[in-house]
Amino acid sequence: MKNKRIAAFALALALIIGSFASGVFSAYAKTQKIILDTEMINTTDGLDDKVWYYFTPEQTGMYTFLSYSRLLNTEAYLFIKEDKEYTQLAYSNRSPNYDYYRQTDKYRFCLSYQLEAGKTYYYAAGWDSDRTKGDITAKLIYEGSDEDVIESLEITCDAELTWYTDGSWETDSLGEAYFNYNYSKILQNMIVTLHYKNGTQSSTELGGNTVDGYTLKFTQNQQNAHWYPKEDERYTGNVITVSILNVSEAYNVAINQEALFTVYGSVCDYTDGSALSGATLTINGSETAITDANGNFSFVSSPGVYNAKISGEGIIPRSFRITVYVNAVYNNHTATPIEVICGDWVKDGIINAKDYAYIIKNLPGSKKEAEESKFAKQINFTAADYEELII
Repeated sequence: MKNKRIAAFALALALIIGSFASGVFSAYAKTQKIILDTEMINTTDGLDDKVWYYFTPEQTGMYTFLSYSRLLNTEAYLFIKEDKEYTQLAYSNRSPNYDYYRQTDKYRFCLSYQLEAGKTYYYAAGWDSDRTKGDITAKLIYEGSDEDVIESLEITCDAELTWYTDGSWETDSLGEAYFNYNYSKILQNMIVTLHYKNGTQSSTELGGNTVDGYTLKFTQNQQNAHWYPKEDERYTGNVITVSILNVSEAYNVAINQEALFTVYGSVCDYTDGSALSGATLTINGSETAITDANGNFSFVSSPGVYNAKISGEGIIPRSFRITVYVNAVYNNHTATPIEVICGDWVKDGIINAKDYAYIIKNLPGSKKEAEESKFAKQINFTAADYEELII
């Protein structure tokens, strides 16, 4: 739909509105009521001279405003008036389906739009060239009710989403974390074409959500049907449903799987921050890395959020979630080590007085030395004190 402004628009509207002060014309004296399926002939002087019509449909549906002028290069506009303001709804200066409408050729307007019953609409017809003058022959026809006119939808879009980048992490109805994709980039690059039952068609502008007066509806349900790249074994489809009236079409969003990224981290003792070597990092149930002498680890992964765990001899295992980002700057966690509780000497998952008694009885040194050790700081610290960690 071309959004073309009429030159000297204020003057043209003045012809519609008229002037009570003149005592000659009423507000709509220079507009004509369109009679359906009737050729209406008027003479214009050139580019800025328009013939104005008004029409109030009795039933909602698709209406087409056509030029049957002998001369070429006609154009037409459609307006609606709300709160004393005129808003342009559509424009046409070509008829791609002129054979169907029995027009001479394509250089004549063919303006199709859904009109609502009871609303008054205004058409303006004229020439697309200031060198053309003569009779304008216009005709308005009723194509049919909404349920009768649309055959199907066609969707085209060149955009893709980037894996674990275009969106944010959410929690589904089962309490599981999933990546909820923001699909606005898809809609901004989408063109929807309506195929009508009469063989004609019309398309939205790039990223548009209306066509010929119809409003498109876009729906999806990522919370229950999570989206993944086709390469992922969990992939079942990334569906956006585009609907208009009682016709709909499913569009499958392409998600581009990016390269693998290296994640860096470290593990330390909760009480004194000392590095822990030999601790095991498990990702999604699989052993992935062992900390080195400095307590550091690294692993390579595709982007996403994973369940992780640090465990090892003398360590109360700590579970957490770790995010692997496409932006590598966020994948280095060595500056904030993962803290774990050590010293579960009686192996019951709790640091308490039992462990304190064990260390006094079995480790060399005095009770005072034991009390001054890092272990004393851990007495009465239980596994329940481990808050969920997300890095």
